[in-house]
Amino acid sequence: MPYFIFIVNPAAGKGLHTESLCAKIHRYFSARNMGFEIHLTTGPQDALQFVQSYPRQKEGAQICFVACGGDGTLHEVVNGAAKRSDCTVAVIPCGSGNDYVKNFGSADAFTDLERLVQGAPRPVDLLDCSGEYAVNLCNIGFDARVAHHMSKFKRIPFVSGPLAYTLSLLFCILGPISSTMAISCHGRETVVEKLVLAVIANGFCYGGGYYPVPEACTADGVMEFCGIRKMSRFQMSRFIHIYQKGLHLNNPRLATKILYQKGQVLTIRSKHPLVVCLDGEIRKKRELSVRLIPSALSFWLPEGAVPANLPPAGIVQS
Repeated sequence: MPYFIFIVNPAAGKGLHTESLCAKIHRYFSARNMGFEIHLTTGPQDALQFVQSYPRQKEGAQICFVACGGDGTLHEVVNGAAKRSDCTVAVIPCGSGNDYVKNFGSADAFTDLERLVQGAPRPVDLLDCSGEYAVNLCNIGFDARVAHHMSKFKRIPFVSGPLAYTLSLLFCILGPISSTMAISCHGRETVVEKLVLAVIANGFCYGGGYYPVPEACTADGVMEFCGIRKMSRFQMSRFIHIYQKGLHLNNPRLATKILYQKGQVLTIRSKHPLVVCLDGEIRKKRELSVRLIPSALSFWLPEGAVPANLPPAGIVQS
C-alpha cells in the first residue's frame, strides 16, 4: 500500500468541501495509525510544483498523490507525477465537473476512503499535448471558448457544473462559432476544415456531462478525434442536445457534419491562435501536436471502480 498524500484545492466546488474533507481524512487515517499528509494548494500551479518537488522515494517505496478537487487539480497533479517512477495518482472528486472519474463508473467509489485505501494501481494512457499532459481530453476552438467562459458562470451561486457549461454554451453561440483548422491524424493526408466543435479524447466525457466520444477508453492505446463541421446557429441549437448525450456519431442525418478519426498522433494548425482547453485548463496556440502515450500513468483505482470501454485483454485498438 502506498503512502497517501492528499492535495486539496480549497477553491474547488466553491470551497464547500475543504473543511469536512480534511476532517474526514484525519479521522480515518488517525484511527488506523496510518501515515498520511494533507497539502492545501495556494493557487494555480501549486499542486504541480508540490508534486514535482516532493522528495523522491527509495527504490521499492511508493506514494500516492490524491488530487482533491476538480479536473483542473487532477490535471496539475498528473503533470507533476507523469515523469516520476515512484508514485501513483488518485482522485477524490469535489469540483464542479469531475469528468475524468466518469470513465470508471460511479463517483461514489472515489469519495469513500475505505474503498480508496483498498484499491489498486492500474496503467492509463496520457495525451502529450505539445509538452503538456492531458489525462482526459483536449478540446479546441468553440469548445474551449465555452470552457473559458464557463469559469465566469461557475461563480454564480447555485449554478452547478452542467448548468454553467450550458449557460456558457448559449453565450458563445452569440459570437463566431467556427474556426478553420488544418488537421493531420496518424499520418493521413492533411484536411482543412471549418469546425464548430473539436475534441481529442482519451476519456469520453467533459463539460460536466457531455459525451463527444462515448466509446473512448482511458487504457486502450488509442485516442479519438471528433470534429463537428460548420453549421448554422439554428442547426447548432438542435444538434447540441444530441451531442450532449453522445448520440451524434451513429446518427445518419449528421454524417456529413462529423469528422471522426482514431490514431496515436494528431496535429492541428491554424493561421490564428486557437483557444485550447486541456482538462479544463485554457491555453492559446496556433499549432498543437498531440501524441498518445500508452500506459504512461499509474492511476490508483478505488475498490469497486470499473473502467469503461476496455477492449479484450491483449488487444490494442488501431
